[in-house]
Amino acid sequence: MKVGLDFDRVLFRTDEFKEEVLFAEIENFQETYSKIDGVYSPEKHAEKLGISIEKIMECLDRASEYLYEDIELLRDSNHEFIIVSRGDPVFQEEKVQRSGALDFVEDHIILQDRTKDVEGIEFLVDDLKKEIQNANIEGFHFKRPENSLKDVLNRLEEKEK
Repeated sequence: MKVGLDFDRVLFRTDEFKEEVLFAEIENFQETYSKIDGVYSPEKHAEKLGISIEKIMECLDRASEYLYEDIELLRDSNHEFIIVSRGDPVFQEEKVQRSGALDFVEDHIILQDRTKDVEGIEFLVDDLKKEIQNANIEGFHFKRPENSLKDVLNRLEEKEK
């Protein structure tokens, strides 16, 4: 089965990354952090902070420290996993790449303004119920720490019976 996995808060410890890296390493990051049209814009944020975008992008060097450990479970599954993530194309791509998550999935897609029913995925795992509803495909509303990727694999196994 082809399964779409959201990146932030499903595979990646986003809130900890923000807190421990972005907020800690860039002065006033938290106070000025906002989303433009629902998507974070590092260019606009850097401009607002009066710093270079490179300063924000350098923080992504630590992204590999923030993958959830249970991502290893994807390796032994017979499902095809694709990261389907929403975000600024450059920032999100860099975050996904530098995290090392691509070692565990078949592919990835970064979206900004369309639904997550892409690449023929049959099942979507997302921390936002709205994303699953908008994609209009079967899904798993995923909430850490209540859920782990083991729960996803169990759900997929039940679905195949």
